[in-house]
Amino acid sequence: MSDQDSRILHSFGDRLAIERAVKDLAKARNAYQQDQMAKKLAARGKPVLRALLRNLEASDPALRGGLGRLVKYLDPDPTIAALRQAAMDESRSDAARLTAVMLLERYLGQEIDPAMAQRIPASYDVARESGEEAIAIAETEPLVLVEYAEQLLDEPPEIVHAVLQVIMDMEDPRRVRLLLAIAAYGDAELQRDILKALGGARHPLAVRTLQTLWHLVEPDLQPLVRRQIQKLRLSGVKDERAGTLRALWSPVNAQGHSFIWFIHTHNAPLTDQGDLLVLILHDESGVVYASAYPDLDLEILPLPAPRGAKHNVRMIDSSHHVLLAEIDPALGLQQLDEALQAMAVAGSPWPGEIVVFGRWLWAGQALPPKPTAEPNLPKSAAAMDETTARALLDHPAFAGWVWSLPDLAMLLKDHRGEALEKNGAVHQQVTDILLDENNRPLLSQRLMQQARWLTLVQDRKNAALTLSVRDAVAAGKRDHPFIKMLAWRSLLTAAADRAMRNALKSMDENHQLKLWNQ
Repeated sequence: MSDQDSRILHSFGDRLAIERAVKDLAKARNAYQQDQMAKKLAARGKPVLRALLRNLEASDPALRGGLGRLVKYLDPDPTIAALRQAAMDESRSDAARLTAVMLLERYLGQEIDPAMAQRIPASYDVARESGEEAIAIAETEPLVLVEYAEQLLDEPPEIVHAVLQVIMDMEDPRRVRLLLAIAAYGDAELQRDILKALGGARHPLAVRTLQTLWHLVEPDLQPLVRRQIQKLRLSGVKDERAGTLRALWSPVNAQGHSFIWFIHTHNAPLTDQGDLLVLILHDESGVVYASAYPDLDLEILPLPAPRGAKHNVRMIDSSHHVLLAEIDPALGLQQLDEALQAMAVAGSPWPGEIVVFGRWLWAGQALPPKPTAEPNLPKSAAAMDETTARALLDHPAFAGWVWSLPDLAMLLKDHRGEALEKNGAVHQQVTDILLDENNRPLLSQRLMQQARWLTLVQDRKNAALTLSVRDAVAAGKRDHPFIKMLAWRSLLTAAADRAMRNALKSMDENHQLKLWNQ
């Protein structure tokens, strides 16, 4: 065999291997594996782009999604040029041209100019193709629905409504999940149109979608949600089985943050899998963090326990531990609703995890939700001495309780040369900060949350002590031992943080000077 024949065969073998690797993107078990496969494949250079262009005809949404991940790792300039050419090539099928447009717009952030748009298939075909793809990918990567909705809502209103009509006309019952994401981030007019459409979608998924939207739409639209659910039920649509929901709640920290975990057990018999939603709530801002773990092995989570039981739990993908109490799920959902209301007032967007996993959070819940009784708090304890105050501040519920202070340099400015001493001038100034008109209501509110948590775990003694501290905060008692200890702890933490920052800055400056001298 000649060298030329050998090179031809070798080249042909490479092409076949690349072709197989491109098609294998559709076989990835999850989004992470597909992304890793695409990244490795893209490193093989120009032949991969040619293989991608040959697969634009793909009808498999999983493969089209894999092509999307692949283009992100290819050299952008030749990739964009090749896809633009493919989109304008009238000798190609509509499916191939639409896939090229989808890759350009969705994955490469390219806008299609009007001259080019006139030469590609009708926009409703693009909408249908991309919508079908998003629905298919969402089976393993649910947050793609939120990404689709956000991109759509950036378009002019006439395009949004045209695309919305295309989605409404789809036969796939899973389209309601895409409608949910669009409604969650759309305005009241768009929400009204989608709610009316959902009332005609005769499928249990539509009921779940409406139950979720009740918590996310404008309050004026909540009666419409109830009517649409009633309409579906009267037409014979039944709710899906909801499974079992648990809620775990942590104490609040001094900054107003608390963890809440929702654990959903699938209703299949003898199942060992479920869903986990980890949220961080803030008493002013609402939901400030969300992370979802669908189809998780339940064995790694705390075992079900009676209400009020405490769990010391290691965070998923972290060595950090958090103290959680088993609470009534309805109470947990009530706290989530309050957090969502705070976000609505602030105009903050919903976390995508709430939108796509609400289907098992609120399944089967009455609308409006029945109020859940608050824990019966004990009476405030009597006067507190230093020993009792120290024991309370050392309680696990108060672990890490440190008040965020303004720049320490500003605090020290008026007391230059003075050492940081207990009951000294700076300590007194920090005590005043804790009890000023801005911080006093926040501190009082967070102490009340602590008292609620302690009551839920049946620690009524420390709940009563916490309420007595709250009374002292309300009265502005600067000499209360707990308040003074909290101020001192906060001052020492701020001083340590400042010293660490100064040390790191000094190290960085010395490193730069060393490099300069070299």
